[in-house]
Amino acid sequence: MSSAAETEQPTTIPTGAPLGPGSLLWEYFGDRRLNLFFGRSGTLQNMHPAVSAALQQHSNFFDDPWDRLLRSVPRIQDSIYDPPESGAAVRVRDYHRDIKGVDHHGQRYHALNPDIYWWTHVTFVEAVMTMNEHFGTPLTDAQKQQLWAEGVTWWERYGLSMQPVFGTYEEFQAYWERMLAEGLEANATTDFALRSAAISIPPVPGVPEWVWAVIRRPFMQFNVWLIGALMPPRGREILGIDWNRRDEAGFQVFAGAIRATWPLIPRRLRYDGRVYRKIRAAEKGLSQRPFRAARWW
Repeated sequence: MSSAAETEQPTTIPTGAPLGPGSLLWEYFGDRRLNLFFGRSGTLQNMHPAVSAALQQHSNFFDDPWDRLLRSVPRIQDSIYDPPESGAAVRVRDYHRDIKGVDHHGQRYHALNPDIYWWTHVTFVEAVMTMNEHFGTPLTDAQKQQLWAEGVTWWERYGLSMQPVFGTYEEFQAYWERMLAEGLEANATTDFALRSAAISIPPVPGVPEWVWAVIRRPFMQFNVWLIGALMPPRGREILGIDWNRRDEAGFQVFAGAIRATWPLIPRRLRYDGRVYRKIRAAEKGLSQRPFRAARWW
């Protein structure tokens, strides 16, 4: 596997954009529609050989795949919605300090290698854009540029090297295509995710065992189908996911229903509860301090 996708340098100096109330990441990262991308984003990340190796060697992913998800998501949300001086992003970074080893290609890895960490970071920012493509109003070119600039600001909070970072949407497109062409693979973790409907896995926390016994297979089948629906065509090819016209037609009906009904849902219900409380607290603080706004970037 070529490493060119990870070593090519950005051609522009990355410049961040304010991250806080009114920013695109604030508006969308806690949006419940993004929950539909958990399987897809996780699978794209796991297609990186080093990420897959880290999961196999340093986590309980195969025994309880929900654990990683439910532990990670709130912390990652905090790295966006809490002020930078809170250290939320630094804590996320430091959880990865001891995650290192050798992948199945014989290549040494460390989770805080900037190229590796940048790939996982990019998948989160990209999901915000793709969520709007499928389930909302597609972002304009100007909004896409703003989103990637906000992603630079978010990255800066981690305190990692800026070596792999780009700040323009055009550079993202080139990087994304290179990774799909040269940097990703099917492996044990992605195979596990795509077979999860046929595997006995623990219930989602909060779901009684007897309920899980009834809903597990259709629930997981839907999630596997949704991974295929949201995966880039090249990603489907790498993973061997069959996708036909019937699948695509069904997904378009599903996406259309979300687009039609989402504006009718009250704002507070569109967000994860923790995130909504943070957003409202920040908005309230800004309204009470018109001449000294809190610094979020």
